[in-house]
Amino acid sequence: MSLPQLPGSWSELSWQQLYACWQVKQRYGGNADVARAAALLQLLGMKVERRKTPVYDLATGEPLYTVCDKDGGCWHVTPRELSQMAKSALPWFDYPYGDPGEPAVKDDNGKTVKEPRDPVRGYVSKMSDALILPQDTMKVGRKVFALPQAACNNLTWQQYRSLQAIAPQLFSEGLSDAEMADLQAEFLAYTLVPRSLALLDTTNGSIRFRPHYEFVYSSTQAEGLVRFWRKHTDETLFHICFQTYQTALTYYASTYPLLFGGDEKKNVMRDALAGEVDTINTIMKYQGYSKPEDVYAENLPLILSTLNTMTKEAKEIERMNAKVKKK
Repeated sequence: MSLPQLPGSWSELSWQQLYACWQVKQRYGGNADVARAAALLQLLGMKVERRKTPVYDLATGEPLYTVCDKDGGCWHVTPRELSQMAKSALPWFDYPYGDPGEPAVKDDNGKTVKEPRDPVRGYVSKMSDALILPQDTMKVGRKVFALPQAACNNLTWQQYRSLQAIAPQLFSEGLSDAEMADLQAEFLAYTLVPRSLALLDTTNGSIRFRPHYEFVYSSTQAEGLVRFWRKHTDETLFHICFQTYQTALTYYASTYPLLFGGDEKKNVMRDALAGEVDTINTIMKYQGYSKPEDVYAENLPLILSTLNTMTKEAKEIERMNAKVKKK
């Protein structure tokens, strides 16, 4: 069975291929040979046909797989042959976090005994196995959107608040396909920021007239964007964005245990979101913001860091007060 030209690294994968390979890696991560073979079949658009009666190679006695493509073409291969084929075709698959490469190895006579291995850029972050997206932006229809970063560093507090309200609904029982599509459209509307034309440049503390494109989230865009994503449904893009968001939350939970830890009775982040007005007012006083909109537009990691510092200080005050009372 001859193979067509295949991607030479994680960076050459399309959206669909990237997500398919990531799913395979998650499912068969403990068995590298099986994961690599499954990824090869995914990239080739092939699948193993299941047989009621096993078929064996008469010469070796090995079991035979029947792999078929979407056009109906089928081939017989042994598991060993499929594994060797995948290892040769996808040498980069074992390095989702990136591969620094290796120089050539030569013997005492200067003869190359092992060929060099080129470096490979990784597309999975060691931060909770989040996908590192192959580009910062993407075009859908006539719009260009900023994609979420691995730790969702480019999300605002307003986006986070909205996504936290939408995410639990995605797991509600009894959702129809139409209801799920609507929720996915809402999630994308609050995650992906469209490019807009700005006339004033306010960088570096100055204000000057300079028409340019920027990606700035505005809650007033949400309703229109929900309608947009209903017409431009992309389930693969939704799953990638949702996985990125979920792994970012896992990362923040481990980074800020004071915020996301605790029991049912006391959870700082849950209480902060429930007491929205008090939380915003407290952050405004602590950081010197002049209006609530400034807090909502602020970068999510910065707000989480602020809340974490405030929580630490509050706990320290509680500890000192308790110490004084004991005296």
